[in-house]
Amino acid sequence: MPQSTLDAFIAPTASRGIVAEQHAMAPGCQSAACVGKEAPAPKGVPRVRVAGTSTVASVIEAAREQHPGARVFLVTLSWRHNHSCGADQVIVGCEARGAALDLRPPPRPKKGEPKEPPPTLGLEELCALINVSEEIADLLQDERAQVVVIDGYPQGRIYARFVACIAARCIKLRGESKRVTLPRATAPADATCKALLARFKKCRSVERLRAAASAYHEEELADRFP
Repeated sequence: MPQSTLDAFIAPTASRGIVAEQHAMAPGCQSAACVGKEAPAPKGVPRVRVAGTSTVASVIEAAREQHPGARVFLVTLSWRHNHSCGADQVIVGCEARGAALDLRPPPRPKKGEPKEPPPTLGLEELCALINVSEEIADLLQDERAQVVVIDGYPQGRIYARFVACIAARCIKLRGESKRVTLPRATAPADATCKALLARFKKCRSVERLRAAASAYHEEELADRFP
């Protein structure tokens, strides 16, 4: 990765120092910021949505159709996919040390070479995903906010789903489940993410989530390669 590109995403600007933000107002958008008036979500409209690289534009469009006047945040778990796609603001998830997340499929193998397995999540990445989830819960305190989570996979079925589930847990721990309408949870298509979510169900604070992630990594992932 060229250093000039990397530097653009090593910018701990958010309160937890793990999210680099890019402001990208969509042309002709209908967000509350554009129209200058309150626009809370209609009753029953979910405010967190999962997308992948091939579905993000349509998911953002659906969010605007169902919630006119919303401010749409695109939270990306891969710095390579940082285009607004019609969102008002793009938030790139970062590790605590500042490195931008890049959760995407392994590169396609060359002819005759074996398929590369997905890389194992590191502890820094796990903690970053929890922090991003907590940031999403913060964003949703504004009733005008819609959040779309995307990873580097076509449908967002692994890490985007994982973060959406953790964000829902953070919202529940805050006692805000009745105020924030969430979609029906769909399990990530990944055994590690499912196992972590099972542990997270027993946690009663975000700090316990981080502790559970650290313990799971030490027990199950620390010696795994890649």
